Amino acid sequence: MKSKIFFSLFIVLSLAAFQAKAQTNVGAQLNTIPANFSSYTESYLCDLTRHQGFAFLNNLNTTGDILKRWELSLSLRVGLGLSTDFVNPDFSDNFILTGPAPSLFGTEQPGNLVFRFLDEATGLALVNPFSGDNLGFSLPLFPGIGTGLGFAPSIMPVLSLGVGYGTEVSVGVLPGALKLATKGIAQSLSLSKDIMATFAVRHDVLHWVPLLHDRKFFLTVGVDYSMIAIGAEVGPDLIGNIEAPSSDKIQVVNNLKGISYSSSNLGFEAVLTKKFGFLDLSLFSSLNSSAYKVATDGGIDISIARDFYTSMAQGSDSYSLSPLVDVDKKVSHFIYGLAMQFNIGRFNLALKAAPFSGHYYSIGLGYKILKNKLS
Repeated sequence: MKSKIFFSLFIVLSLAAFQAKAQTNVGAQLNTIPANFSSYTESYLCDLTRHQGFAFLNNLNTTGDILKRWELSLSLRVGLGLSTDFVNPDFSDNFILTGPAPSLFGTEQPGNLVFRFLDEATGLALVNPFSGDNLGFSLPLFPGIGTGLGFAPSIMPVLSLGVGYGTEVSVGVLPGALKLATKGIAQSLSLSKDIMATFAVRHDVLHWVPLLHDRKFFLTVGVDYSMIAIGAEVGPDLIGNIEAPSSDKIQVVNNLKGISYSSSNLGFEAVLTKKFGFLDLSLFSSLNSSAYKVATDGGIDISIARDFYTSMAQGSDSYSLSPLVDVDKKVSHFIYGLAMQFNIGRFNLALKAAPFSGHYYSIGLGYKILKNKLS
């Protein structure tokens, strides 16, 4: 009698599972994974990516006093954009989040993003009829570094040349900086591409107003462009093991090879300066627009039993999701603040801050390689 009851229960569970399978578009649900994991990645990197571009652009100028014709200067400026821009990602119904969802600068303990197959008729999660486990798998999330405050650092050696008529051009290139910074620290991180560059042109409007210019007032307007390109070979360790409780029904293979980040940034800036002997005091405002992309090389391969109430040994379907992450966003910032530059002979020490709009701060040291003898 007991065997008949068990057999009947088995048939009911099997039919229920089969019915749920019939109402589940497996491929369509799996195809939501890259968009959801990309949404998480965008949120995770928000503090960094949304401020990296304007940090580089606002790293350039700390005075409106333009170099005179054929004067040449070399400066090294270190900047920092501070933020608390963490945004909670909006996951679709296939996903639940367990544990914390850290930002890059948030909690050090990562959570998990659990993918579940849903019965599209009822909206309920499908389960393994023998174990009761949800039919799905768990994607581990990236840990945070635990600072509690987001920051976007910028460092760039800049070469500037005065070309006359109140105009100055600047250029900066910094290849290999991250590779040098991570040497011996991030053993599993192998940078394949690492370059930062910037270019700027600016003009002193008051050059054409002798009454103000002779009284050491300067008003420069300029356009700045910067780009950042980083590529890293990281392999499957980028997210680690992917767990599928019903391993006889679902198997997931992590085939991640690397990750890339790039940004292009365009900025427009105005700087009003009054010179007091060796000190330049300035007010500045800038409008910066950044486009950034984050993408993985490779993704995950998934094999699923054709019927959830059987094992993969009775037949399976395979799916490949690549790239797993594909983020392409644009952001803009308007900031304003104060700057000062101390000029001592050929050297200058510069400070710049936007404490009330964007929280950008920088410090820089410059040296005038070629100096106009008449200045």
